[in-house]
Amino acid sequence: MSRTCTIMSSTNTASDELRQILAEIFSDDDNFPGIESVRNLLTKVSEALRYELLSAITDDYRTTVLTEAARRGHAELCVTLLSSLPSADRLKLILVDQFTALHWAALRGHTETVSGILNCLTADQQLQLLFTQDSNGNTALHWAALGGLTETVKTLLDKLTPEQQLHLLSVKNEEGKTALHDAAREGHTETVKILLDNLTPEQQLKLLAVQNDEGMTASQVASGLSGNKTEKILEQYRIEADHGVNYREFAEFTQSLNRNKNFN
Repeated sequence: MSRTCTIMSSTNTASDELRQILAEIFSDDDNFPGIESVRNLLTKVSEALRYELLSAITDDYRTTVLTEAARRGHAELCVTLLSSLPSADRLKLILVDQFTALHWAALRGHTETVSGILNCLTADQQLQLLFTQDSNGNTALHWAALGGLTETVKTLLDKLTPEQQLHLLSVKNEEGKTALHDAAREGHTETVKILLDNLTPEQQLKLLAVQNDEGMTASQVASGLSGNKTEKILEQYRIEADHGVNYREFAEFTQSLNRNKNFN
């Protein structure tokens, strides 16, 4: 079934042509607008009108062209559209859809598209988008983790400090599940490792202790899986993290004793 789109009326020839060519993305086939044609038309439309156009051209579900391009994994088109806008309007356009372009790209494992979208934003905008939750409370990381999409998960975490990663990994959806819960539930052991590897032992213990709305940790969620490989991996991380924390505390205590002895 064809998906129709909403097109604003205008007397501007360049903007009319741009509307027409961008509307093609909502067709059922895999044809995409020619990137060079889009770039050329965008330069002929005033900067003030570009955001208005890109936010107004939608399909029956009120999905924007940017979100549809991300859903299909068309990284170059996403970057072209975002790059045509002033920095302040880029995140604004992405957030027009509650299930954002980043959510779709992450859900479908379009890693290049995820990277392209994030690279069009400032560091502060990247953070805001990464923490944006859809109507079910899921971040883009939730969706990538649920699908076991390791490269996409890496890209979503790549620009974050360990502290920021822990913050993002601690975000719960409406069922109280973190991205780690989702990866554990599906038995995605490699994804579980990626989610935990960049954290300090203290941070790992904090994340591993987070419970969903049923009072279950990620390890407990994984316990019902056949073979329990994921549960074993999570338990191994917990033991090693606990050992790392205790060893560090012991070393600090010993150093403190030595300092006091030398002082006396």
